[in-house]
Formats: sequence, C-alpha cells, structure tokens
Amino acid sequence: MWVIILLKRLSFVLAFLFIFPLTAYGADNSARSAIVIDAQTMKILYEKNAYEERSIASTTKIMTALLAVESGRLDETVTITEQMVNVEGSSLGLKANDTLTLYDLLCGMMLTSGNDSANAVAEFIDGSKENFAVMMNRRADEIGMKNSYFVTPSGLDEGNHHSTAYDMALLTAQAIKSDVFCDIVSKQCADIKISGKDVTVYNHNRLLSADKDIFGVKTGYTDKAGRCLVSAKNYQGNRLICVTLCCPDDWNDHLSLYDECEKMYSKATANNIRSIAVVGGQQNSVNCSYSKEFYTLSQIDVEEYYFPFIYAPVRKGDKVGEALVYCNNKLLERLPIEADEDVEYYAKQQFSTTSKVYG
Repeated sequence: MWVIILLKRLSFVLAFLFIFPLTAYGADNSARSAIVIDAQTMKILYEKNAYEERSIASTTKIMTALLAVESGRLDETVTITEQMVNVEGSSLGLKANDTLTLYDLLCGMMLTSGNDSANAVAEFIDGSKENFAVMMNRRADEIGMKNSYFVTPSGLDEGNHHSTAYDMALLTAQAIKSDVFCDIVSKQCADIKISGKDVTVYNHNRLLSADKDIFGVKTGYTDKAGRCLVSAKNYQGNRLICVTLCCPDDWNDHLSLYDECEKMYSKATANNIRSIAVVGGQQNSVNCSYSKEFYTLSQIDVEEYYFPFIYAPVRKGDKVGEALVYCNNKLLERLPIEADEDVEYYAKQQFSTTSKVYG
C-alpha cells in the first residue's frame, strides 16, 4: 500500500514562478516565419507568422530521417540504384551499385544534406518516392501537422510541398525523442562506409560549434524557400526547438532567439522531508527526503508516493517511495524518496531460564 500525497502550490515545497510575458515578442529577427517552443511542455515561447505555409527545403529530411529510424531497419544494407541518384542539388556522391547501411545513409543525408541519400532512404523503405510521400503525410497527420503536405523526401520543391514553422517544431519535438536521431544530427562529422570504403562526412550546421548545448537539427535552402533552419538546444534540463523559414541571418537569429527565450525560465525546487514509521527498529520512525532544482516556465506540482511503514533494518539511501514532478500536467521527472539515516533492528533483552523436571 502506498501513501499518496499531492503537493500543489505549497510554498514550502515549490517555488512560485510569475513569468511575464509567455512569449518573447521583443526578439527581432530576419525570418519570414519563426517559432521557438519548449519541447517537453510544447509551450510556444516565440512566434512570428508561425502558421504561414511555406517551402521548407531540406528541413524536410527531418521527416525522412524520423521514418527511417522508426522503420527499425538501420542495420540493413541499401544497394543504390540509378533511380535513387537521379536527382539535382546537394549530394552525398552516391553511384549506382554502391552499398551502405541505412544508418550510414542517414548520416550522409542529415550531415551533408544529400538529396541522393533522401531518395535512397525513401525507395528502400517503401519502394518509391511516391509511396514514401504517402507515408510522410500519414505520419504528419499523426503528429498533428495540420498545415503540411509532403511530396519529396529531400525537400526539393515539387507540387504543393510545404509546411509551417509551427508544424516543423511539432515534427522536431517528435523526432528528438529518439536517441538515435539525436545522435546522428548532433555529429559535426561522421565516418561512414560506402561499398566498404571509409568516407568522412561533415555537418553543414554551424550552430553545433557556436554553442555546445545545441545538438541539431537540419539546415535547408532552395531558391523558393530561402534559408531554412531547425535547431534544438539543451537548457537547464529542458529542450528548446527553434525553426526559422526564409531567414537570411539564420545562424545569428537562432542564437539571439534562444538568448531571449531562456530568460523566461525560472528556478523551482521540489523538496520535502517525510517521517515514515519503522517496524522492529531501534527507533519508531526515520526521516526520508528528496530534493532537486528545476528550471521551468511555470510552477511545478509534486505527487508523493511512499510506504506507510517500513521494516528494519533501514539503510541510508534506501528508496521508500517516489516524488513525481509535473509542470503543466507534463511529467518532468520521478525523484526517489530516500532514507536519510540508518535504523538497526531492535535488540531484545535476552533472558536465562532454568527448568526442572520432577519425577
């Protein structure tokens, strides 16, 4: 049996946060469309024409990479065909009959922005670019990208291929849930094998070297789309996503938008001490506690789950429950509630007795 305690808006447990405003309207930038969101709570921290439908160039490859990761086939070998490499624009330099793993293909696609790589991913996973586009749009619907339509896996402008800054933020928030995806897009370079030969590919994303906490995600450019950039950053236990579309000064704009939006986070502390009954111990109870600081956009709420009593012996650090920390009804972390001290067995007094048997 657990004892369940909800701690909500209690000043001795929580730090109140009053944040004005919730959107960084003062941040200026060169983008036609832009957005910054908190990836965990999905709060919008900044927006500018975020729902305007626009060409998105090679940031499209975020969706292509997500579907490849979700296919579970990254260790499989892809054989390149003439159809796969029959594409204009940036290229990994693949040739017909080349072989490489799907994982290495993704590295080539996301770091060098190879359009040949994107075509190869699409045709390997679903037979053709057209079939893969159906898969892309189905996944977009699942994510909630209501104002997006995918035609090509590479982002080359064809048909009505488009998205919005908001939709691309939703897509990226889904993609960075994958450790494999994050590992790929955070690489400044990667060593891959093409037909057994070692090849080093380099990332076009200059933000990776500009800020050590930025870990992705994708650059893009076409004449129609202009410069497009999607990035993600770790900040004090949070993840921020920034999207700019048609943005001439995108590198600097992302850095300044992050600077503005980080000011909206404040420190809150989740902590408490509970006295829990001990059965069979040298003392009747033991103090148990948890404590951690968070940087959040609004107040945090804590739910405590712990045993009504525990049996001796108790060792310092023993887990006796959990404190679940929430922000805006989103679970931030499960903190262990741990004993603060040792409690030994109760040592009973020993008695000596003598028995006599009378016959």
